[in-house]
Amino acid sequence: MKKFIVSALLLSAAHFITAQDSNFDKKFRFGVRIAPQPTWIKSKDKNTTGGGMNFGFGFGLITEFKLSDIVHFYTGIGGDFENGTITYKNDPANNYSVGYYTDNNQELIELSNNMDTATLFNKNNTGYGGITQRKIKTTYVTIPLTLKMMTQEYSGFRYFAQFGADLGIRTKVIANDDYSLIVKKGVTSSVNGTVSDLDIKKDASLIPIRLGLNVGLGTEYRIAGTTSLMFSINYFSSFTNLMRSTSKYVATNGQIDSNGKMQFTYLKQNLIQNAIRINIGILF
Repeated sequence: MKKFIVSALLLSAAHFITAQDSNFDKKFRFGVRIAPQPTWIKSKDKNTTGGGMNFGFGFGLITEFKLSDIVHFYTGIGGDFENGTITYKNDPANNYSVGYYTDNNQELIELSNNMDTATLFNKNNTGYGGITQRKIKTTYVTIPLTLKMMTQEYSGFRYFAQFGADLGIRTKVIANDDYSLIVKKGVTSSVNGTVSDLDIKKDASLIPIRLGLNVGLGTEYRIAGTTSLMFSINYFSSFTNLMRSTSKYVATNGQIDSNGKMQFTYLKQNLIQNAIRINIGILF
């Protein structure tokens, strides 16, 4: 009788362990993540350079679908708040100095060739010139679309690699600009200052959708039943330009022609966003 009871207990334990393993690798899982992330911007235009790393943050919901024993489809939805600094060339002697105008609501004014000077230099408009540095802050709704390739479980740990893309929908883009010249009613003064929280969505890419590479390495640790802790480091690089390729609002040179009309040379823009996402999460 004792042997029968012991055998029954062993079989029950084996069944329980097998069931746990099966549940841990179930067909659908969900969870949450947070992601502190160093972020930066690269420029592909020779007159604009990236200004080093800044700090951003992300969070989101995770959904994961089992495709095979080692491959899962990883997606979800979240928000990513990213920062980046760029530096503009400033060479007034060779007619290259970045500047723009805003109205009394701090809205960017479109600079069109043959614009009348009275329109541009009216009392409600302010010009900012000699801009050397811009810090850009963006907010995106982000949807990861990656394949997650996992090892077998070893002492509660599973290791994985991710490869795929991120789809982002831009909801906000603002800038802080350092300037050295200010223009009121057509009169230029040398004044160092900063334009804070300037809404530059008018000058951003017309399609507010970003697609980029998402690759990473990580691990999961099963803490109980179907619940596991997740940690990964992912590299993100956008395929798409954050801004319009040629600005309609920012110029590198503005001249008054013989007819009293404005003639502008517009800023070229090709800004690519990058991030190292340190994902910490829990999956159920």
